[in-house]
Amino acid sequence: MFLALVKNEFIKLFAKKKTYIVILLFIALLGILVAVGEGSENSYLRNNDPKMRIENLENQIRYETEYIENMKKDENISKEDLEAQINSSEQYIKDLDNQIQSLKIQVENASKDYWKEDAKRQITDLNESLANTTNQDDKAYLSREIKKIKTHLNHNIPLDEGNMNYGFNHFYLSLGFITLMFLGFGLVLFNSDNISGEYNPGTLKFLLIQPVTRIKVLLSKFVVMVLSSLGLIIGIQTLFLVGVGLIKGFGSLYRPMLVGIKYEYIMENGQEILSRIANSGYYISFGEYLLRMLFLEILSIITITAFIYMVSTISKSSVISMTIGIGIFLGSTIIYNLSHTYRKFSFFNFLHYTDVDSIVSGTIVGNTGALNFTYPIVVISSLITTILFITISCVFFKKRDILI
Repeated sequence: MFLALVKNEFIKLFAKKKTYIVILLFIALLGILVAVGEGSENSYLRNNDPKMRIENLENQIRYETEYIENMKKDENISKEDLEAQINSSEQYIKDLDNQIQSLKIQVENASKDYWKEDAKRQITDLNESLANTTNQDDKAYLSREIKKIKTHLNHNIPLDEGNMNYGFNHFYLSLGFITLMFLGFGLVLFNSDNISGEYNPGTLKFLLIQPVTRIKVLLSKFVVMVLSSLGLIIGIQTLFLVGVGLIKGFGSLYRPMLVGIKYEYIMENGQEILSRIANSGYYISFGEYLLRMLFLEILSIITITAFIYMVSTISKSSVISMTIGIGIFLGSTIIYNLSHTYRKFSFFNFLHYTDVDSIVSGTIVGNTGALNFTYPIVVISSLITTILFITISCVFFKKRDILI
């Protein structure tokens, strides 16, 4: 009987025009993200094109040469100062010329994975710095950077792959942007009338006269709300991942990503300030990073849906249900942006668990000042909050008189 209730809820869901409007809007939003990613890639390639960089460096050399000539004509500069400034400018020109020669070699060897040579040079420079430093924090940082670049070399991942509009990079952008900017309001629009919208037409009355408990009726609606929301968001995100990947390439899942960044409060000039712990964090693969982000997105969808489910159960009006949902999401966002004190306690509020990228990396602590805003806390809090919302909904619905 429960499966029949779920099936019936799916039929009602896809009988609504609103369902298809939301789906089309979400597809359009992801299409815009693809265009944004493509524009960012083109801009990066244009600004980092070796030929353009050579032209810019040559212009800098010409300006510096003119600067030297102008200094020689300035009678207000002493001979010693003039000599020192000329030596400095000539050294600067020499460094620019070395960069030009390196870029010319890169142009000539464009088809030979020149980035690998650049990566090896970076490792050599980092190893030299590592050998010449005694600071333990610097040693840890340099060792970590060497390991990062070696990972790129070992898996044949260009150092700039993160700037390309590949399939997995688009998925990363989609997870971060959609969850942070769209998720709450989108789910309110999609689900707010799932229960409250059936009080007035009286459809709940016909469901409740069936040989099935109220709790099963209510839970069947929650199951459909969650499954349809997950299918809509993650399903379309996956389709775009595959589509972009087939056209542009998928990219590598082995690219190193920094996580585990930690912070602490320290006293500086008599004030307590939040400071990042030197060289905290470690690298994981891009694939694992995406899975952590996806897991948090799934948790956010379930928790936010449970909240909307509770509001829709308590309210007898779709308009009121939607207004309350949007008002709470909008109000919490405004307070979060305006109040630094509130942000310190924002880890208690499931509404702020949508910045999945910052939560996975650990930088959410730096953004909020809340040392307890960590990945495990978010997971535990989301599960507890979801159970609480479902329990309140069931208790309220079970005791409520359906006078329709």
